Amino acid sequence: MSCTTKTLYKSIEACPGKKVLPGIRRRLYYIDKASIATFPKLPEIGAEGVTDMAKLAQLQGDFVLASEKYFNFIDLKDEASNVTFEPAGDDSTLVNNQANAIVAGQDDEVKGFGRQALNDDIVYVYQNRDGKFCVLGNEMFKCHTSPSGDTGAEATAAITTTFAIQCYDECPVPTYTGKLYLSDKTYVDCADGEIKTEVGE
Repeated sequence: MSCTTKTLYKSIEACPGKKVLPGIRRRLYYIDKASIATFPKLPEIGAEGVTDMAKLAQLQGDFVLASEKYFNFIDLKDEASNVTFEPAGDDSTLVNNQANAIVAGQDDEVKGFGRQALNDDIVYVYQNRDGKFCVLGNEMFKCHTSPSGDTGAEATAAITTTFAIQCYDECPVPTYTGKLYLSDKTYVDCADGEIKTEVGE
């Protein structure tokens, strides 16, 4: 019996004049993993109906949250934070997704978040400058958050707190187009970036 592997490779065209904006937007959404009842899923490469290579990087479904649990957010320092990914493991079977989320200042709320996140498992959702939302964290692996800070020295220096985020995944920072609930009725629609309110029945 021989093994067969389905692939979805296709050409990737770079269109002349296409705008590619670096960096991420200021608002970083987060929730502790214990508050997530159901995770969105990455499609299997050989799954029936998956015929587009781009779909392999797109999470399917929504984050379903436990009762009375919602996403929070952290506003980051302008033009300072970034996200990277690289292969992990001898056979490169996983991806190491990482971010440096930099916050201006060292307020007590910032330090209080760092104290909790240091030993917790947090899922983060950030937005690229082109509007696309991506996820750091998943159901399978723990997402590590390591806080560090710098008071600066000279009068013109910046006081900052950096949250170094690291999580292994099967996909480089997968794309998310579902909902991020901020309250019982209010959510971010990650398909278009708009904050919307559900209309009651």
